[in-house]
Amino acid sequence: MAPRAKSASTKMSKNAKQIPTKIGFAAPTSPQPTALPPSRAHHASYHYPLLLDERKSCDALLSWFEGVEETRSMPWRKRWIDPKEYMGKEEELGVVLGKRAYEVWVSEVMLQQTRVSTVIPYFNNWISKWPTVQDLANADHEDVLAAWKGLGYYSRATRLHEGAKAMIAKADGASCPLPSKAVELQDFPGIGRYTAGAVSSIAFGEAEPVLDGNVARVLSRQLGLYMDAKDKKASDMLWDEADRLIKHVSDTSNTSATPGQWNQALMELGSTICTPQPKCTECPIQATCRTYKEGKALSAKRQAPTTIPDIEDACTFCEPLDTEELVAAAEVDNNDDTPKVAVKRQKRNVKQSNTLSSYFAIGTPKSTMDTEDEKDSDSKKRKATSPEPNVSASVKSIQTYCALFPKKVAKKKAAEEQSVVCLVELQVAEGHSKWLIEQRPAKGLLASLWQFPQSTLSTPTTTPAQRKASALKYISGLQLGNMDMSKADYVASFDPLVHVFTHIRLTMHAYHFRIACDKAEDVALVHAGPPSRRWVETEAMDQQTLSTGMRKCWDLVAKTI
Repeated sequence: MAPRAKSASTKMSKNAKQIPTKIGFAAPTSPQPTALPPSRAHHASYHYPLLLDERKSCDALLSWFEGVEETRSMPWRKRWIDPKEYMGKEEELGVVLGKRAYEVWVSEVMLQQTRVSTVIPYFNNWISKWPTVQDLANADHEDVLAAWKGLGYYSRATRLHEGAKAMIAKADGASCPLPSKAVELQDFPGIGRYTAGAVSSIAFGEAEPVLDGNVARVLSRQLGLYMDAKDKKASDMLWDEADRLIKHVSDTSNTSATPGQWNQALMELGSTICTPQPKCTECPIQATCRTYKEGKALSAKRQAPTTIPDIEDACTFCEPLDTEELVAAAEVDNNDDTPKVAVKRQKRNVKQSNTLSSYFAIGTPKSTMDTEDEKDSDSKKRKATSPEPNVSASVKSIQTYCALFPKKVAKKKAAEEQSVVCLVELQVAEGHSKWLIEQRPAKGLLASLWQFPQSTLSTPTTTPAQRKASALKYISGLQLGNMDMSKADYVASFDPLVHVFTHIRLTMHAYHFRIACDKAEDVALVHAGPPSRRWVETEAMDQQTLSTGMRKCWDLVAKTI
């Protein structure tokens, strides 16, 4: 990794100012007490980000990421390029910035719904093939899809390719084809607000926010906001607060490394520590986390106050906590050795009536948990010298409570679909075989990938005989020049294959058909379509850009030939 710049840009700028947003939560006129479960009665201003008033915490997050960046090296993490180092070399600066921004863009697209460990070899291969936007724009789309093979969500590759071509066309010879502003980046195919913010902040040093699933989780817990983070209202609020925070830590009058470091720090925190099952003891911004404070109160069994905010001031954003989930969090204190699965099973058997009273009874905080925030450091010193017996249970209780945020929403059950997949073999007199594949539409699911002819079954509850008849009828109707597909012979069928997409659970019934031909030259190997179809040699099938599901179908028939 390139050496890090020893500048103040990795900390909050001394000239940083708090810049409010149009919808951001207002600063409270007086200190807001911790919202105590189960009622969590609080004012709307309770969600004001404490990070805005805690410079030490902001600096702690940036310092933490500096250390992580060194130990968790990734090929797309590089030293920020300071334009001041290229004074009088504008052309060279444009080339260097263009390459850097392109690498950030590619990495962010690849990392969408894909693990870092999986992405690294794909990223390295991609950059070695197409090191610049211009190289990608000039690439053949088939080669682009082939380089993406196995990474999933293939439409991402198509959007990268289309975006690169659009950038080169608009740049008109400029040394840096990617604009630095997030709003301008969003004009290109496949670049949304998140990707634009990442490229603008990391590569160009602009104070632009990002909000992915990891950042949304971190901010929801920091703000104590119990909402579905994917809900539009919640998303809008989180975007506003992310924008306010990055402008708070940055010097908005100049570009610097800070915006990119801050955004990457939030993403890294959500990816490694503030995960769905958080590691709160390792968090560098624990002191400003509203949800952590609430978890401490829950663990200490503090009583919720009897007074409630005025109706006009009360928060209308947070939803009520799930009672059974809350009881499960409280029970961790009393079930230190209880496995997580057992806790969940126990939770389902709890009756809601008269249940919470035993966990939220009137009383003073436990002696092993300090309730005043200013006592945290002293408490940690005591624990370091003489561990207290219930610390482990208390930490688990807090972390279990924090895991409730943001609000979980049950995923919709994937739609069930079934299809017949026809693997059609063309056998010529010379003994060679070719196989028929067709290209999917340029838009939608598995865009532009190749597949074996496939037909969705309108009535999934069919018998094997009916499915076979449907497959025969489908291939008989295929238009392939002068070839009569109705003469195809049935060879074999295979056990059903199940492939799960984001919203579809597809069961594929694969069938092997064979059609004979006396002379290979009599067969047109390519058919323009739509859809485009072609006959491919058996030996060349492994090089085709088939989807994962189609590759499984091919593996079935390949074992029999």
